[in-house]
Amino acid sequence: MTTTLLESPVHAYIASRRAAETPVIIDLGCGRHKAPGALGVDVVPLPGVDLVHDLQQFPYPLPGNCADEIRLMHVLEHFADPLPILQEVWRLARPGGTILIRTPHYSGWYAWKDPTHRRAFSAESFNYFGENDYSYYSATRFRVRAVRLRYFLEEQYWPWPHRAFGRIVQRILDSHPIFAERFLCHWIGGIDEIQVTLEAVKP
Repeated sequence: MTTTLLESPVHAYIASRRAAETPVIIDLGCGRHKAPGALGVDVVPLPGVDLVHDLQQFPYPLPGNCADEIRLMHVLEHFADPLPILQEVWRLARPGGTILIRTPHYSGWYAWKDPTHRRAFSAESFNYFGENDYSYYSATRFRVRAVRLRYFLEEQYWPWPHRAFGRIVQRILDSHPIFAERFLCHWIGGIDEIQVTLEAVKP
């Protein structure tokens, strides 16, 4: 059995959010850090997880076109093949729904220090769902609304000289992301994270 409903059933959550005219938020792979107001989904029944489900078991026990926002916070790097997961995310999202993704950048040490990480991403990895000429490998379609390269993932743990240097680097990443990813990342010890905002494109 890969799926377990805990305190509040899925349909009751969706109905209550619709009645309150608040967004339906699905936090996939939420772990212990579920977003406020979200339905938390994870394979481990941690505190805050509402639906225990293996994200590699398809389809998810959630209705299509139900979510205004879907969150994947440091989730995709744990799967060798993220395509089926993104296809399922597209199924769950309402037309125009927002998908928020945070994942390690391929150049940073966060991408490879965790032995459960299976792959890493670049700033253009999410253009392959309708935004470039190589999007024919999947019928899933997203519009890339924003991509941000983040130099320090946990800035608060670094001493002040490192933080000051990191803020200078971050300004360059924000101003010249293509140059930063192509050249600068190899000079500064790598970029920690990519933050991506997608929009579900549906008929």
